[in-house]
Amino acid sequence: YVEVALYGTADDDFKLLLVSEHDDIVNELKVVTKFVERTTGLESEVRLINGGLWKKQENFRASHPYSPDDYDKTSPLEQWKSQHPLGLQIITQMETEDPLSKELVRRLLDNAMTSLSVSSLDSSDEEIQIQEYDDLGDGCVLMATWTEGSVFVLWDGRGHVDINLFAYEGLDEEESEAFNLRFRSGTSLRVVLYDEHPRGFGRVVNYKHDSDREAEPHWS
Repeated sequence: YVEVALYGTADDDFKLLLVSEHDDIVNELKVVTKFVERTTGLESEVRLINGGLWKKQENFRASHPYSPDDYDKTSPLEQWKSQHPLGLQIITQMETEDPLSKELVRRLLDNAMTSLSVSSLDSSDEEIQIQEYDDLGDGCVLMATWTEGSVFVLWDGRGHVDINLFAYEGLDEEESEAFNLRFRSGTSLRVVLYDEHPRGFGRVVNYKHDSDREAEPHWS
């Protein structure tokens, strides 16, 4: 199924709808659109091509089977070596049908902070200050920062809470799960989204514990 837009002046715009069972529909479409343009003076633009399932080719044999060694790995290897992961960011979204308040969200954050045992907090006596911003919109933003990490909590004033947790060292899935469990303890908040992101520079896509810069990746 194909949709082709034909247009010239404002009064000439219309669509050409085609249905074909031919395997060579794309090449046939080129012939048809060129013929229409030549005979009508209109210009054509293919807007949509929806195809069916691929036809099975019995006893198919590739003319040349390719292996990973046949592909140029220069670019991905350069990217692998360029990345410098420095920490981990974990974003969690929670929702509830029950009413929330700024005071409750603040109390939940205070409670959850006691579960953090990332190395930067364990090795220092640094006092964490939680700042509140509630002068815009119905909800609030709570921000807790320390030398090696931060936690941002955004409440939309209704039943949705975003938690943005970052640390250079000591943060992992288990630590984050303990934080989230402590945060929603005693409430009906439920996790609706959970994402982990390695953070750093050099087009980082790998976690810090997965990127041994001294070793070559197995696919290189």
